[in-house]
Amino acid sequence: MAYFCRKPRETPPPSVTPQTTWTITAPAVIFYDRFGLMDPGPLLQDSSKGGTEETPTSRKAEPEVDAAVQAVSILVNERLSLQASATHVQPSILALESLQDCINELQSGIMAKIVELKRFKNQNEVLLHTLPPEIFLEILSASIDWPNWNVERNHILAQVCKHWWRTITTVSWFWPEIDVAHGKETTAMILRKNQAGPLVVRCAADGGGHSDRVEFMKLAVQHATRWKSLIFKGRLTDELFTLLETPAPILSELFIYPYNGPDQRQFHLSEGVFMKHLDCDFCSLPWDSTRLSKLLSIQIRNLTRDLPSIPQLRNILEASPQLQWLLLASWSDDSQGTTPAADASKGKQVAEPSSPSPICLPSLETLVLQNVPRDINDYLLTHIYAPLCTCIIAGIRPASLHFLPPRLSLCLTHPSNTFAKLLSPAISAAPEMMMSYEEAKGTFRIYSSPEPEVSNEWIHWVKRKPGINFLFHTDKTPEVGSELRHALSGLNLERATTLHLIGDGANPSEASGPDDTGPSGETSSSFPVEALQALPQVTQLFSARNFRVGDVLKDLSKPLTDVSGSTNTGESWKLPQLSTLSLSRWRPASNAKGMLDEILHFGMLRKGDLDRNEDDWVGSWPKPLERLVVPPEVAEAFKEADSTFEG
Repeated sequence: MAYFCRKPRETPPPSVTPQTTWTITAPAVIFYDRFGLMDPGPLLQDSSKGGTEETPTSRKAEPEVDAAVQAVSILVNERLSLQASATHVQPSILALESLQDCINELQSGIMAKIVELKRFKNQNEVLLHTLPPEIFLEILSASIDWPNWNVERNHILAQVCKHWWRTITTVSWFWPEIDVAHGKETTAMILRKNQAGPLVVRCAADGGGHSDRVEFMKLAVQHATRWKSLIFKGRLTDELFTLLETPAPILSELFIYPYNGPDQRQFHLSEGVFMKHLDCDFCSLPWDSTRLSKLLSIQIRNLTRDLPSIPQLRNILEASPQLQWLLLASWSDDSQGTTPAADASKGKQVAEPSSPSPICLPSLETLVLQNVPRDINDYLLTHIYAPLCTCIIAGIRPASLHFLPPRLSLCLTHPSNTFAKLLSPAISAAPEMMMSYEEAKGTFRIYSSPEPEVSNEWIHWVKRKPGINFLFHTDKTPEVGSELRHALSGLNLERATTLHLIGDGANPSEASGPDDTGPSGETSSSFPVEALQALPQVTQLFSARNFRVGDVLKDLSKPLTDVSGSTNTGESWKLPQLSTLSLSRWRPASNAKGMLDEILHFGMLRKGDLDRNEDDWVGSWPKPLERLVVPPEVAEAFKEADSTFEG
């Protein structure tokens, strides 16, 4: 079979494009134009009408030509089918393009609206610059949380407009703090922007190693005349302490918390302005310094020597009438020949001020006295007058610490008589009041529910929960009952509905002795039962840890009598509203019958079922018990005595 191939013309220049080129091979014939496949029908027809007669040779070639024509037709039909499909797809593509255009227009409109609103907002804020510069700066200053200042907050304000940006970046007010944690570059940048204004110097342990803190403080010392606040937390070496003591005449806030524990130091205060906030741990101060005046907050903790004397404390408090926060905690005097009320600097005893006048602190809201010498504790509790103080924590201390709680007798007999007035605001603000007596320590506790809380933080970050948690010591004297009754009567305890009596936890058989045993063999407690007369609103009485409750039950079984011995016609019973009584074991477990007899005797007397003519009784009967909780052995004794008993 022969193959014929027509040589295509040479490629013309780009500007010349041939209309038709084709290549014919046998047995297949394919035609091309510049758009793709070409319908060969007309060409074949034209060639068949050439006017020449058919020859036998051409006749033999017809099957091959027919096959070629058929193949070309199939290809043409497929091409036409694809074009028809594209014709149907085209409207969908146009719809998608139209939808995309709509979305773009909506996005453009939304962005334009956002820009318009931002411009409107900024225009309103920018109008602030028309105010006098001093007022404009005060407004911007009030918008910054200074205790938590950082560079990023300045960036937010500076983005409002160019005027705000110029103000933020050029006024030293807005660059007040250098921090060892910022790094050298940021510290240098802040010092460039704040070349004359006051500075807050923060050198905390989380800001790098010891060498970094020393290098930072050496840089900060160059600007000591501008120190407004000094904050130090970490290991305090001699080199660092020397740098911290650099004279700072405008320093008004001092926060020092060294890590190296009992190695207490005395911080020297040079001449300068009055302090506002004082927060020191393991660090004493020259307590006679005139700079310790007009204070707003005082926190002094963990002193082991150089304690302030009572006259020095009084002078500091009297010179700070706007004081809002007073916390003294964990003081101990380990120095030789010095008492807590002594002038530590001279080693001479200082007499307590003879003036009984109260120390008026009308703005004081929080008072915390924990583990401080008893004479200081007693003096402050009996002399401070603070009508707005709603958070009081006094006398509460860990068992491992040194000092006893304040004395009850001193709180009652001092001429200034501010004890009840000091506690009343906190008691009135508490949602619920509770009381407890701890037999082993002879302490009486008055506390609110929920109890007050003061976080162990620096004053700018401290958090508190108002309430009262007050503990005082009851001396074991014959007068303690009347003293405690007098103290409780002067307080606003109408909402004190719960009393807890806590024993020493010892087994009653071991705690009992010849001197503790009464006529019927019961053990007596040290609780001053006379004080119960001052608690008419108590509805719940709980005894725990084997408190010897026998005397209390006996006292609650008797009506009150007046001085002449006749029955009182007023509130005739102690704890007349008592409805819940919960008792722990107060006798040996083997003497369950004795405990049961005392409970039954108490119940019958309170109910009035013994030989008593109610017609002759002019007083009021107490409320009957609604709930009684007894030790397991007493419950078993109940079941033995009464088969119908269930409990």
